[in-house]
Amino acid sequence: MTLEGLVVRAARPEDAAEVRRLSISFTPSAQEVPPEAFQSRFTAFLADTSWCLPVAQPQGRGRLIGYGLAQDFGAGLRATFTTGRVHDLFVDPDTRLGGTGRALMNFIFDWSRARPQPMILDWQASPSAIGFYEALGFEADRVGDFPEYPGFTLDHRVGQRMR
Repeated sequence: MTLEGLVVRAARPEDAAEVRRLSISFTPSAQEVPPEAFQSRFTAFLADTSWCLPVAQPQGRGRLIGYGLAQDFGAGLRATFTTGRVHDLFVDPDTRLGGTGRALMNFIFDWSRARPQPMILDWQASPSAIGFYEALGFEADRVGDFPEYPGFTLDHRVGQRMR
């Protein structure tokens, strides 16, 4: 996907160091994950089609400015649908409000829509990200143990679409 000078694509093996850099910016405690463990997980996610790991970079530049991570947990014993989760969505703070987060989420939504079975995709938002997801057309679900970190859902079984 290319959007006004922005390229959003599936991560490649050579993106590992940049994704690690971004993940540490996202959650500083991520630096506690040893580089070899990060590399092992990163490589496994790229090889497993039940994971989606898109990255964003300005067209013609090498440095990544964002990444996402989503997982398809698969169908349960009684379900005709699959359940997925967005684990990470991070955009470099210096480049926010330019459409990168939306483009990364659209990549994840397209991936979830293309799964072999309809998917219910869930994620939680930090307090600072709630407005972003609401601007995408989603309604915050504040029921639960942590209402300040509401959940959001995209249900492909009912043809739900973003606004």
